[in-house]
Amino acid sequence: MRLDNPSADAEAAAQRCLDAAFQEIRAYLSWSETAPSLDDDQLALLTTTNIDRAAEHWRLTPYGALNTGPELPPVLTARDSWYRHARKLASLKSSWGAA
Repeated sequence: MRLDNPSADAEAAAQRCLDAAFQEIRAYLSWSETAPSLDDDQLALLTTTNIDRAAEHWRLTPYGALNTGPELPPVLTARDSWYRHARKLASLKSSWGAA
């Protein structure tokens, strides 16, 4: 998520990616409006996961799209791009619901 001289539109798009990623995290962790207090390690995990997920969203914007030519092989992605982030956050999840 790097631009040397981002326009106002690019900055707004980047913020939307960060916000969307955090909303996914909040929903997964079943947090209400106020997140629980976190220690430094938990906060670092949350921050890193938020940035990683936002970067995935960013790649889908016009600012993050990379041009590929016919000489490059097709890019394949996982069906569930959230899964690896959910696994990272599992230690922060306080409730798994009814079985």
